[in-house]
Amino acid sequence: MSRTPTLSSLLLAQRKPFLVIDAEGRIRDVNGALEEAFGLDQVRLAGCSCCRLDAVAMEDCRHRRFFRDLEPYVETHALMTAGGDIRFAQIQGFPVIDEDAQVYLGEALHFPKSHSDTPGMVGNSAALRGLKQELTQAAATDVSVFLGGETGSGKELAAEFIHRHSRRAQGPFVVVDCTVLSEDLFESELFGHVKGAFTGAIGHKVGLFELADAGTLFFDEIGELPLSQQPKLLRALETGVFRPVGATKTRRADVRVVSATHQDVQAMMQRGEFRQDLYYRLAVLPIAIPPLRARREDIPALVDHLLLNIGANNNRGYRVEQDAMRKLLLYEFPGNVREMRNLLHLAAALSPNGVITQDLIRLSDTGNEPSPARKPAQEIRHPGLEQLSPIEAAEAGYIMDLLQRHRGSRTEVAASMSISERTLYRKLKRYRLNLPYERNGSDH
Repeated sequence: MSRTPTLSSLLLAQRKPFLVIDAEGRIRDVNGALEEAFGLDQVRLAGCSCCRLDAVAMEDCRHRRFFRDLEPYVETHALMTAGGDIRFAQIQGFPVIDEDAQVYLGEALHFPKSHSDTPGMVGNSAALRGLKQELTQAAATDVSVFLGGETGSGKELAAEFIHRHSRRAQGPFVVVDCTVLSEDLFESELFGHVKGAFTGAIGHKVGLFELADAGTLFFDEIGELPLSQQPKLLRALETGVFRPVGATKTRRADVRVVSATHQDVQAMMQRGEFRQDLYYRLAVLPIAIPPLRARREDIPALVDHLLLNIGANNNRGYRVEQDAMRKLLLYEFPGNVREMRNLLHLAAALSPNGVITQDLIRLSDTGNEPSPARKPAQEIRHPGLEQLSPIEAAEAGYIMDLLQRHRGSRTEVAASMSISERTLYRKLKRYRLNLPYERNGSDH
C-alpha cells in the first residue's frame, strides 16, 4: 500500500509507536517506533487485521466502533510482540483525514513505564534518591507540579512517576506536546470540536482535556505554548470547565496537571513571553530534575540497563570496556539520558562483536571530556586496579581524575560526584585510592 503525503508526514512526526487503520478494518501503515517496539515491520503488518497486535481480539473491537461512531477514545489494551511478549499500552485513537478527504483511524500507543524499564530513573545516587522522594511527596497531593530540567533529563518519566504513584494511577495519563500546538490547533486539540465547527470538521472530536478526565494531563514543553492561548488554558485550569470549538454547552473535566519545560520560564515572564498568573497556577509545586552530569554515580547502571534493552531488541549481548566506560563517566552529557541512549545505540550498531570500545563512543563537541592538560588517570599506575571489574576500574579511574583535578580535596570530589563524603571514603578504601593524593592539598 502506498503512502499518501499526509500519512507520510503524520507517521514521520510521531515519536511514539503509531499506526493507521483504514475503514475496511485493515492496518494501512505504521511508523518506525512501532516496528521497533513490536519487532514487526511495515511490510508484514500492512493489510493485516486491525486487531493484529491485540493479545485478545474482540468481535466488536474499538476500531469498528470508531468507524461506526467516529468518536475518539483512550483505552488500555494488552498487545503482543513478535516474540510473544505481552505489553500493556494506553491507546489514543483519533480520526486522520488525508488530502483526498479519506478518513482513517490513527492510534498512538503509550507504554506506561515501570521502575525496571524507565532508564531516567535507574541508579542510586543521592541526587536521584532525592528526586524520587520529591516526586513521591508530590504524588501524594493533587496540586499542579512544574518540572524544570534540561532537554533529555527525564521530565516525562518524572511526570509518569507522579501519575503512577498518585490516587489517579488507574486513570489516563495524557501527554500534550506543546511544541506542535499552534494557535490554530490549540483549542481543537485541547478542548475538542463539534461537527461543522470549521472546514474539515466532519465529526465530533474529544479534546485532550476531556480524555484526561480522572487522570493526569501532562503539558510537555509548556514554554512553547503560544502566548495568545495561555489565557484559555488558565481559565480551564482554574474552573475545570471548557467549551469545545463550535459547541454551545460547556463541559467539565477533573484532571491533575503536571507541566514541564527546559526553558527559563522566569526569564520568559520578564520578557512578557509567558503569563505570570498561568505560571503560578502551574507551579504550585516546582521540582528540578537534575542533569545526568550531576549524578554521574548512576552512569554505569544506566549504561548496563540501556545496553540490556538494546541487546534484547536485536538478540545479542554487549560489553563495555573499561576505557569506554571511563570516557562516558568523564563526559558532560549536554543531552543527558537521551543523548546517552543515542550514543549507545550508535556504538552497538558499530560494534562487530558486541564489545563497546572507547573509539565507538562518538561524543559531541559540546560535551567534550574535561581538559586533557592533566595526566589521564589510566596512565597513573596504582595498585589493585587490575583486580577490579571493568565498571569498577572505570569508576576508580574517574575518581582518580577528580582527585587530580581537585588536588586531593575529598570534599570537592564528593560534591562533584553528588555523593556524600562517607560514600566517597568507602569507594576510596575499596579501590585503594587513599595514598597518592593525601600529601598534595588534601583537606583531610
